[in-house]
Amino acid sequence: MKFKNQKWLSLALALAITGPGTAFAAGELNGRINGKLLEAGTKAALPGVKVTISSPALIGGSKEIATANDGYFELANLPPGEYTVEFSMEGVKPLKRKLTVRQGETSPLNLQWNVESAAEETIVVEYEAPPTRPDTTQSGTVLSSSGQSKVASGRSYQNVAQQVAGVSGGANPDVRGANSIMNRYLVDGMDITDPVTNTFSANINFDSIGSFAVLTGGMEAKYNAMGGVINLITNGGSDEFHVDASFYGNHYKLAAPAQYGSNLYEGFRPFDPTVRPPTQGAQGNINVSGPILKEKLWFNLSYQYTNNQASVPSGPPLNIQAPNREFIGHYLRGKLTFAPGSRSRLTLSASTDPATISYADNNGSAANAYTPFASRLQKQGGAFGTLIWEYFPTDDITYKAQVGAQNNTIESGPQAQLGNIDLEAIRNAYNDPTLTYDPNRSQHYNRDDGSYWYNDSDHTVDARYTAMADLSVTKRATIFGQRHEAEAGFQGRMVRRDYSFAIPGGRTFSDRNGGAGAAGLCVDNGDGTFSGGCYQYTETPDFTTVEQGLGLGFYVQDRYKPTDWLTILPGLRFDYGVTKDADNRIVSQLAGFGPRIGAAVDVTRDQKTVFSAFYGRSNETLSLLSAANSSSGPISTTYQYNATSKKFAKAYETGGPGGTLVDPHNHTAPHSDEILLSLRRQVLKGTSIGVEYTYKHLQNIWDAVETNVMWDPTGTRVIGYRDESKGTVYKFTRPDDNWIKYQSVDLIVDGRPTPEIEFYAAYTLSFRYGPGNESMGQLGTGISQYNNPRQRQFFTGYALGDTRHQLKFTGSYTWKGFSIGPSINFSTGTPLAKRYNSADDAVSGYMLRSPVGTTPGAGNDPKLITEFRLPDLLTVNARASYDFSELTGQKISLMVDGFNLFNTATATNVRRDDGLSNPNNFGLASARQQPLRVQLGVRYQY
Repeated sequence: MKFKNQKWLSLALALAITGPGTAFAAGELNGRINGKLLEAGTKAALPGVKVTISSPALIGGSKEIATANDGYFELANLPPGEYTVEFSMEGVKPLKRKLTVRQGETSPLNLQWNVESAAEETIVVEYEAPPTRPDTTQSGTVLSSSGQSKVASGRSYQNVAQQVAGVSGGANPDVRGANSIMNRYLVDGMDITDPVTNTFSANINFDSIGSFAVLTGGMEAKYNAMGGVINLITNGGSDEFHVDASFYGNHYKLAAPAQYGSNLYEGFRPFDPTVRPPTQGAQGNINVSGPILKEKLWFNLSYQYTNNQASVPSGPPLNIQAPNREFIGHYLRGKLTFAPGSRSRLTLSASTDPATISYADNNGSAANAYTPFASRLQKQGGAFGTLIWEYFPTDDITYKAQVGAQNNTIESGPQAQLGNIDLEAIRNAYNDPTLTYDPNRSQHYNRDDGSYWYNDSDHTVDARYTAMADLSVTKRATIFGQRHEAEAGFQGRMVRRDYSFAIPGGRTFSDRNGGAGAAGLCVDNGDGTFSGGCYQYTETPDFTTVEQGLGLGFYVQDRYKPTDWLTILPGLRFDYGVTKDADNRIVSQLAGFGPRIGAAVDVTRDQKTVFSAFYGRSNETLSLLSAANSSSGPISTTYQYNATSKKFAKAYETGGPGGTLVDPHNHTAPHSDEILLSLRRQVLKGTSIGVEYTYKHLQNIWDAVETNVMWDPTGTRVIGYRDESKGTVYKFTRPDDNWIKYQSVDLIVDGRPTPEIEFYAAYTLSFRYGPGNESMGQLGTGISQYNNPRQRQFFTGYALGDTRHQLKFTGSYTWKGFSIGPSINFSTGTPLAKRYNSADDAVSGYMLRSPVGTTPGAGNDPKLITEFRLPDLLTVNARASYDFSELTGQKISLMVDGFNLFNTATATNVRRDDGLSNPNNFGLASARQQPLRVQLGVRYQY
């Protein structure tokens, strides 16, 4: 009785820990092996059998446990890697199996042992665990570094996420209906999500990553993401010394240099002599690992140099070939793993990633809108480090404590000031030998054709700081014959942002009615008068701001198995967050409960057919994005041009005290409710096919609500202001009617039927619907239902980012050292919004005349409204490699990668503006796919 009470006490302790916690995610670092050992003839349980595990990934040497009375065993807290499991009894030859452990997953190992065959020789057998994940509801997958080494990819963890079902968008992906600022990014358990933009905040040496877990739904309570979770585990050391060095090069002469027409139906221009800047790249990597003290202290050091250059064909409005975007980065990472004893483990790691991006926006449509003088250079980078302590006082209890800190700084400003420009090339491109750059000249935006001139609009330095803590305890127990694994944890996150802002020349001009190009810009006559296409200019003094936030929370999660074929996963988390802006106002003070309940049923009782169901809520209670936007800063004054006097006069002010509002009454946090149903079936050895249905409702999405402008009934003319001394005044809040609904069906085939074949394929049919297309301008759509209340009716429809069909395939086949790895990604086009500029001088934003995702057609006839989407996009890449190990005795590999093998030049962005500005450019391609290019690589592993 005393023994049973102790079990209840330990379980209650695991479920009763309370305390502060981050409102986001705690990453799973390890995996587990469990199963039952039965006698082959009688099917009786084999209790008391010694189970020994060993692995190059397991510091401190092998571990031992014994099977329970029912033959059950579980080995937890196992770093990802290849493991050997040995079962031994006195007088019987040991039974050995090899299998792979993946982060955050269970590797089932159910065996029947003929203990009478004592004379048989011990053989180590490769064991393929059922790929159906029989004890979890989580969707997504874990991708190994070995698998990624066989396919052509962008060699970044951001690109890897795009291989998974339900993921769309770009480097900051949209995951199952959520937008790109609703994900969490974890490295070795540390949340490195940017505290302001909620996007990825660090780059990491690709070859230093051991595995990539991309979670898209059905997550346990330790995770709290309205979108997805990208959880990286970096490589550690081992008891053997290893070197991994590689170089990849993609010279521009191995790429198709092409200029294309601007219309969607136009292709390659064979007689266009315009030289397109090189699209090319180079990357060098070195990774060194090994023991400092065998079985006690391991190290891993890695460094990556990256140089990527990308160009965009010339197109409207400038129709002049822009300079290419060049990214130069240095990624350095170090990791120490220490086992002071057999029951504890310490891990210390740190990373830094300084980078410079010249012509930072010239890989998209901005390349054809911004002249080189108006282009932007970005310097970015920072460092983060984390310390993890894991303590296992018994085989059934795990304590984990993790602390970490991060700094990330982005400096953005004029390319010509922060970097270099080729003045001679610019003069030749614009056919003007007198062109020169003046650092004190103001930027001019020509509203007639959408082009930008003379200078960047601002020079900013944006520093973000994060400190985090994560404490948890896990208790595994069998109570009344039913197994539990209960985990409770608390985490904390403190965030801060320091921001400085300055405008070159002190003002920015918005010009119109002067015509296209430089000839249509406003000109200072030098005598206090102006001429040309003058319209407005805005003056803003230099300023700095500081925003701060604190996140607290708590979670509990149980993995309850009342029988061998049923796993029930109840969980609950509570999150609280508070943020303050530079005016010391509380911008958000939010709390939310996130219940989770799921179940996984082994339908056929052999772990080959698994059905799971899940419901869960996630709450976003901590983000500095709203505080960063609500900080009022100084007063910006806009001046209006008078054509009679040829002078500017003050029109209105924005910013300053009262320039923004916060909502002290709304305490509802942005949240998502998710229902996930899944059926997974093993069809071949190591191969499963699955069908998943997802319903997700995202509600109370952050946005800025305009509160000062008064509109006429048509919503196209401003008739006044509630406060005549102000222009637009935005309140930062979470409206009840800012929502998105998402539904999808995924068909997924994931397998490794033989050691030579590995593949992942998925088809997704999805629908994304609702008005929540923007979040305080961070998504860059240029539209929001809260800019103009008279326009609300145009925002309820298929949402931006609605990707109806997706088809993905990634795989590899290896034969005698030769490997081929194709990857295919097809997606249908996403909706766009046709935007108009109003004839009213007081209206600075865009107008709509038909619902988002449509064009209104001519006249005012609803029957002429048609869908407006980007073209469908197909990308086919492949890698061919050869491993010379058998020939040379050294592991040297040569690789050839082909990207965009069909050299499709599909438009990835088009001009969306019509009306008074850009009347001739609407619907023209402003950016296209990168052309066919070939990359060569060599890799040496010791």
